[in-house]
Parts: sequence; structure tokens; C-alpha cells
Amino acid sequence: MTLIILVRHGQTDDNVSGRISGQGPVPLNARGREQAQLVGEVLASLGVTHLFASPVVRARQTAEILAARLQLGLTEISELREVGYGEWEGRSFGEIRGHAIAQQVFHDPFHAVFPRGESLRAVQQRGVRVIEAVRQTYPQGVVVLVSHGDVIRTALAHYLGMAFNDYRRITLDNGAISVLELFDHWIRVKAVNFVPQVGQLWLESFYETWQKTQQLVPTPSLASSDGVYQCTAIPSL
Repeated sequence: MTLIILVRHGQTDDNVSGRISGQGPVPLNARGREQAQLVGEVLASLGVTHLFASPVVRARQTAEILAARLQLGLTEISELREVGYGEWEGRSFGEIRGHAIAQQVFHDPFHAVFPRGESLRAVQQRGVRVIEAVRQTYPQGVVVLVSHGDVIRTALAHYLGMAFNDYRRITLDNGAISVLELFDHWIRVKAVNFVPQVGQLWLESFYETWQKTQQLVPTPSLASSDGVYQCTAIPSL
């Protein structure tokens, strides 16, 4: 069984102001760095074996804080990057709220494609491909993936068996943890949107089954020689 811990990046000033950062170089703010540190404290006792992250600045910074606390190397995975919002990147939610595509994102996201950008369905497909690649590569691993709101929410919807258009019912805060237990023929969603707070302890039941089934076997590396793994070899879903 593979335990996959999905972490949304910490807060940025754009999150506070309601601006679409997209894949732009928007850094964590002070609260975002604090959130990442809290996540690191929560994960420190779990015996995390591997850490991967989106290459987008705010996710990378979050992962670097985790890597320092967990004493792990960090590898970027391009497919964990934020949604490609195209022409909407850098604009406020207020600016795009009246756009026809914005209405489609809310009411029929399965068919939504951002102007000169990406479809939400494609975002889900690449997120699930990464998770399945990790599942196959680290069958006894405790693996942290640091990514973005809609990448994680659409992936969670897939593993919860939800209709795609219902994924927006899932709330995912900055610095939130969600947990998947992936067996050979079974999946359990163990946590969604767990937000660490000062003084809170990790709920060990999230990885109790992993502890019972863990075997001391070597695990292959997912990273490429240049440290950036592309999941292009994984078949389309």
C-alpha cells in the first residue's frame, strides 16, 4: 500500500486579494511560510520517504520548507503545476466573474477551457497520472506531493468516485493536507482538507494501515537524471 499525502501550497498575497496567480512567479507570504512549517511539523513523525512538488514558485517554496524539516531531497514534477489559466492569469476574480467561461467553470467545469489556456479535465488527467505513477513506483512508500488547489481537488474527486462537475464541492485551504491510501485493488481517501494548527497532533490513523503492511524493500527512483520527472510515459486516462 502506498500512502500519498497531498499538500496544497501555503498562502500568497494573491490568495488574499482574490487574484489568479496561475503559473506566474508569485511567492508565499509570511502566513504561507508559517503554514508550510506547520505542515512540516505534522508530517515529521510519519517517516515520509519521498517528496515531489510542482515547479511553480509558491509550491516549490512550500516543498523546500518541508524538505528542510523532513530532511529529504526534493524533485519537481511538471504535471503537478497549477492550472494553465491563459489570458486570465494575473486578473482578479471580480474582473472575470461575468465572463461566459466563468459561468461554465461554475456550472459545467467538465467542458470548461480557459481562454488560451487549459481545460480542467486535462488538469485532472495529469494529476491522476502522477498519483498512479507514484503508486506503481513506490508500493510501500509514504509520498508527499505539493501542488495546487484545482489539481488536488480534481484528483480527489476522481478517487472519491465523484462526477467531475461536483469537484467544486471539495474545499481545499492553503496549507491543507489530504491523504490517499492506494492498495493494489482498492483506494481509501483518509483525509480531505486537514489544516494543521499550532499544537495539533497528526492523526496516526491516516497511516496506520501503511505501518502494518510496510515491508523493508528497496524502492526505485521516480526522478529523472536532471531532477525533473515528466509523466508523459503514463498512458492517458
